[in-house]
Amino acid sequence: MTRYQLPDTDDLRRLGEPHETAITVYVETLPGPDQRDNNLLTAKSAVDRLLRDVRDRGVSDAVSERLRGRWQEIAESDVWLRLSRSLAIFIAEDFHEVYVLPNALLNQSQVGAYFDIGQLVRAVTTPQEAYALTLSANGWNLWRATATSRAEEMTLLGDHPADVADATNRATVRDRDHVRRLVGDEGKKVLLETYAKRVADAVEAELGRLDPAGRTPLFLFASDPLLSLYRGLDSKRDIVTVQGAAESLRPDEIDDAIRASLSELNMRRTDALVEEIGDGVARGLVASDLADIGRAAVAGAISTLVYDFTIDVIGRFNESNGRITYGNTGYDLLSRIVIRVLDKGGEVVAVRPGEVTAGIWNGTAIAALRYPLS
Repeated sequence: MTRYQLPDTDDLRRLGEPHETAITVYVETLPGPDQRDNNLLTAKSAVDRLLRDVRDRGVSDAVSERLRGRWQEIAESDVWLRLSRSLAIFIAEDFHEVYVLPNALLNQSQVGAYFDIGQLVRAVTTPQEAYALTLSANGWNLWRATATSRAEEMTLLGDHPADVADATNRATVRDRDHVRRLVGDEGKKVLLETYAKRVADAVEAELGRLDPAGRTPLFLFASDPLLSLYRGLDSKRDIVTVQGAAESLRPDEIDDAIRASLSELNMRRTDALVEEIGDGVARGLVASDLADIGRAAVAGAISTLVYDFTIDVIGRFNESNGRITYGNTGYDLLSRIVIRVLDKGGEVVAVRPGEVTAGIWNGTAIAALRYPLS
């Protein structure tokens, strides 16, 4: 099955179930039709390596053939005609699923008793939504990028000025006729100020319906003086400025700029979140030892878990009491704990090394608790 939306908690729980053999492949892809063969070859090479690994492990020929047959279904499907920036491929002898994602994931492949859902959890739990405003004297447009779709121009519901001339009731901004005694460069600046204010009001009217709390960042593509003028008018949203000629940007360029900067923005927010979690130490509302985190996950005591999804801590996790046993014959403990936290209604944030610099961060995991552990 091919999915063009991110998995929900039920999907992650299902992907977290054990299999006799579970193949995981993450592939960076390019969406252009001329890249189809290269994308397919990259994925095929990864899957072929894992299938050889499966054979070398002594898995039965029947299981190996079922795995290869499921890969063949994926290879011959139309997924390669509708790609974005990444593929997440999961193959078991009785099951296969493919996720087409617009955010960039790292090439990775693994075979074991469980799928490696770390990067998928990262994609699900890391905000990948943003608005964008392309602004110039000749016009402006609002855009929206989400976790499952690249940046697209938004349809505006209100009646707003189209450009600086429309906003200031002038035929052109270069018009030298006296209008309230505003002429020359000084007059042009005041006209641009008026225009920026009208656009800011329009943006608030449009985005206020979709994101009244202003939690989603707004990327501002503009050149000075409009960039600075608008930036000084909107204090409600987290604004990321992108200097340059906005009117010549293509949708893919807007999306690429958003994705490139979202990671840094999310990193700052996560670091602040971990600092905030640390404030609960004195009240017993923080767990940083994995044994405590495991117990808290099963008890439903974790409100927020931040963990490094690139680290493999191998062992076994008792789903009934949360007890952890370390050992090389087990599986990735953090992934199992994550599933339990999500299942109990907790929030999970997956990070990479170096993304958290807060003093309380131990490099592996930290949890904010709803109540102290007994």
